[in-house]
Amino acid sequence: MGGLTTADTHSFRSGLCLPARLGSRTENHPVLQPKGRTSVATVPGQRARSTLPAADTPGVIHPAPDALSRAAAEAAWRSVTLSVAATPHVRVSRDGGRTFPARHARPLPDDPPGQPATVAVYDPGSAAGRMLALDLDPSRIRISAGVDDRAVQYGHGHRAGPAAEVAAQAASIAELVTRCGGQVLADASPSGGRHVFILFAAPLPWRELRDLARAIALRFPAVDPAPMSSMGAQISPPGSRHKSGGWRLLSTPLSEARAAVEHPNGPGVWSALLTEFAAELQVSAARSAAAPNQANAACLNAELDDTGVPWIPRLGGRAPLGAGLDQAARIGRWDRSRYPDRSAARMAILAAAAARGWQLADVRAAIGSGAWRGLARLYERSSEPRRLDRLLPYEWRKAIVFAGGEKNVPDWLTSVSTSRPPAPTSGADEFGLIRQWVTGTACAVADPERVRRWGRRAVAVRQLLAAIGQAAMVSGSTVSEFGTRNLALHSGLSQRTVSRLLAMLCAEPDPLLDVVTRGRMARADRIALRIPDAYAESVRWRRRRAGRIDGIHPVFLLLGGTAGLVHQVLDGTEARGAEVARAARLSPSATPAALRVLAEHGLAERGRGGWRRGDASLDEVATSTGAADLHRERAERYKRDRESWRARLRAYQGARQPPVSARDGWWSLDDGDEYDEMCRWPVLSDDFVRGPPAGEARESA
Repeated sequence: MGGLTTADTHSFRSGLCLPARLGSRTENHPVLQPKGRTSVATVPGQRARSTLPAADTPGVIHPAPDALSRAAAEAAWRSVTLSVAATPHVRVSRDGGRTFPARHARPLPDDPPGQPATVAVYDPGSAAGRMLALDLDPSRIRISAGVDDRAVQYGHGHRAGPAAEVAAQAASIAELVTRCGGQVLADASPSGGRHVFILFAAPLPWRELRDLARAIALRFPAVDPAPMSSMGAQISPPGSRHKSGGWRLLSTPLSEARAAVEHPNGPGVWSALLTEFAAELQVSAARSAAAPNQANAACLNAELDDTGVPWIPRLGGRAPLGAGLDQAARIGRWDRSRYPDRSAARMAILAAAAARGWQLADVRAAIGSGAWRGLARLYERSSEPRRLDRLLPYEWRKAIVFAGGEKNVPDWLTSVSTSRPPAPTSGADEFGLIRQWVTGTACAVADPERVRRWGRRAVAVRQLLAAIGQAAMVSGSTVSEFGTRNLALHSGLSQRTVSRLLAMLCAEPDPLLDVVTRGRMARADRIALRIPDAYAESVRWRRRRAGRIDGIHPVFLLLGGTAGLVHQVLDGTEARGAEVARAARLSPSATPAALRVLAEHGLAERGRGGWRRGDASLDEVATSTGAADLHRERAERYKRDRESWRARLRAYQGARQPPVSARDGWWSLDDGDEYDEMCRWPVLSDDFVRGPPAGEARESA
């Protein structure tokens, strides 16, 4: 969709917005009110409905409305508002747009109400929404000599005033969404404010929509994230009455607005927006954490893209390279006084790209399109035709380390060879599948039918799924072979509970886990992560988790799994108890009890606006409560159990020649075939072949 057009808006005089010149009677003979009645000021010829200013900009006189504005508002309301409202209700203001109480809610009418009105942004029942409602407010523009300093920081340029800056930022947002493959619809108010709506074809969790709105507000300072910041958020839709007396009219052509409603954006647009604002999402998350003083732009961390390759997000999005390095990347000629050889020139180009928010996929695309054919030439060597494919991933990682100043940049595998460039691997695909599976577990938790089958074991199942996700990240594979004792240590459950829950999860219909091979001797079950067919479409929409995937902290061995799930959803933003319960997918009765437990140990605090995460450290609480000692004792006991089992297996293997009797403390084997098979299978060697040996091997033995 192209840029936004300016709406021709009209409004009528109301409240205390007076004409520039009044008659002599008004100036010389004001009407006095009786003593004690000062709530409403009366002026001849005017009807004041509120003591507040009736327009957004005091002193601005708006012209009278005409029939054209009313018709345009009705067309916008019927074409857009009836479709974008999250619930079929509207809140009408009875005080000229000052408040919109819930008691004034009524069914969504076919025509716009005569008073200012708002619609819901989220559906409280599903805790989800289908749109990003961005409110661009002129009052948020900080003008100093005609320039907004934050706008200049992010390259929005010099504007004549707040209204012009708001219009420019709205156009920039629309252009950005278009680059991401999507479309928007927008409206404008008589006061110069604007709304930009980004509609999606599927409902998204409200917290993820909130986080993205906050990230957008960091780049575009005119955006007020308040309409997206709470479950009960409201926003004035297109075609609604403005508090100045005018109407909110579409600034997008009506045909394009209808197309945006009829064909909302798909999952590709959502994913592209998350990538575009990755740096802002990091900063926003840091500011919402328990230690907001540590949140700043300098603490950006390397992230992993959808293929598991590290990259460094940049505030403001990806930026082009400098003139010198851009020329080197295009034609292959570089300044030899600064970069003595080809290798140094290549690393300078890659490091500059990494520092400017590029991803390895962007570099590959530039090389593939021919735009960076010079960089491709720097890799050429007649004796090695595929040198670019071999060296580029390795040198990209070195560039990330140099640009980000990090020594431990996350990778798609648990370790990286530094002696030679890595060989081609499918670990990147595995990494993406692991994150998709973690997203699928969130969909399963939100499925009432599946949770009903879990019953009282639902909390324990969620603890176990978190531990399995962590185990998959450690192994770098969607097929893991971790024993029940290992999973128990990272889930806050006992080994027996883990065994029972694994059997239940693998046996349920459309399961999350699938058994590849059963455990035998010293080998545990090999379990593959599986995305249920029922959630395949939802997983494409949901945001993949960035950063580490952790299990359940040992402190919740004593505080309880419910407290652990509640602690996961708390952050530095205050939220009411009902919102915390919906976010944690727990019952309204279990959540308050968990919050009280967390508050007793400083892991949660209650403010005026609700609950937030406390400043206490999980490790310190685990030490003070004795949970750390309990976890250590379990780990030592499980280690002794494993050593005892392996010793028994060694005894079985060595028992082929000497006779076995009950006096030796071992049970004899009645089945000779099973005895031979067990003794010949090297269960404790480094051979990873599963099952008994082949027929030829058995005959040769």
